[in-house]
Amino acid sequence: MSRIAVPTIEEAPAKAQPILQNYVKVLGVVPNFFALISQSPDALKAIADMHATLGKSLGHKTRERIHVMTAEVNGCSYCLTAHTYLASKLNGLEADDLELNREGHSTDPQADAALQFAYKVAKNRGHIEDADIEAVRAAGFTDAQIIDIVAETAFSFITNLFNNTFKTDLDPSFPPMQVRKAG
Repeated sequence: MSRIAVPTIEEAPAKAQPILQNYVKVLGVVPNFFALISQSPDALKAIADMHATLGKSLGHKTRERIHVMTAEVNGCSYCLTAHTYLASKLNGLEADDLELNREGHSTDPQADAALQFAYKVAKNRGHIEDADIEAVRAAGFTDAQIIDIVAETAFSFITNLFNNTFKTDLDPSFPPMQVRKAG
């Protein structure tokens, strides 16, 4: 059970309600994570803005792959559950690819390079080697995209931290998953 109540849209502060209603429009539901943090409308707005803005140069599939990988690294079953479901249902990622994503790999060669880099960033908390930057560049990523990979990984850390701290209840519409190990 979540350590902080997960309000309905109607129970959320008025300032947060339009943001939550937008999630209903886009996803058909308000994920428990967004409902939980809606108790702080400022936190909700900041995270919703980051979610809508970051990583566009990477494409939705690679963004979701990064979220799946980071959830596994940080031991966040909530994010693993949500992003595996969204990656599959909204972005068409296959189960074998999603399984590889958990360990920082992909069946897609370019996505694999991005995931390997993001995995090293996540596991080492940004303490990487020059060769790691060169490897992702060699795979065809621009410096702007490399920055986006790090930004998307950092954003995942934020959501993982919230969900691990508050033990956010899994959404009933997403098939539950458990991380294999925590960071």
